[in-house]
Amino acid sequence: MTQVLATEPPSHYAAPPARPPLLNVGVMVWLGSELMFFAGLFAAFFTVRAQDTVAGVWPPRGIHLDVLQSGIFTAILVASSFTMQRALWSEERRHDREQARRWVIITFIMGSLFLANQGYEWFHVDFRISHNAFTSLFFLMTGLHGLHVFVGLVAMAAFYARLAGPGGDPGERSVFQCVTYYWHFVDVVWVFLYSAIFLLKG
Repeated sequence: MTQVLATEPPSHYAAPPARPPLLNVGVMVWLGSELMFFAGLFAAFFTVRAQDTVAGVWPPRGIHLDVLQSGIFTAILVASSFTMQRALWSEERRHDREQARRWVIITFIMGSLFLANQGYEWFHVDFRISHNAFTSLFFLMTGLHGLHVFVGLVAMAAFYARLAGPGGDPGERSVFQCVTYYWHFVDVVWVFLYSAIFLLKG
């Protein structure tokens, strides 16, 4: 009788790579669609700019934006991306949930300050949405971005409630990563919006 011996696979066979969580993949695909959405808004903005720029004047005469104040809160929003990443690293690398919670709170406050300033700007600019194409795009683009910031803050608050427990669950880290990815996306989009709307002169 022939004896069949169990053999181990050769050592040169590597273990199959771990698959990323489906939630992460889905969020990345969704962020890709959001990127295309904002790309369409930028395309509309630069098309209008090319058609409406008269005698090299852009934005149109009578439009005054507080570049410095918006720049300060832009810096706050960009800094909040680093604090959010710090929160994720605290939980991933150090397994320090208390420190992660502190960084999430700091990020939430910074994002809230940015959103509050955006609301302040909306009610204190000296133009309205119907004045011209620039003002329409200003309110549309900043408003949609503000909506994304608000969604990010809601997601952050919901996740903080989940993070407040004494121990994590199997899906917690994946959710943490997704909220962080989304917040980075919101920050990067605003950098381009601020540059186009507030800094680009012609």
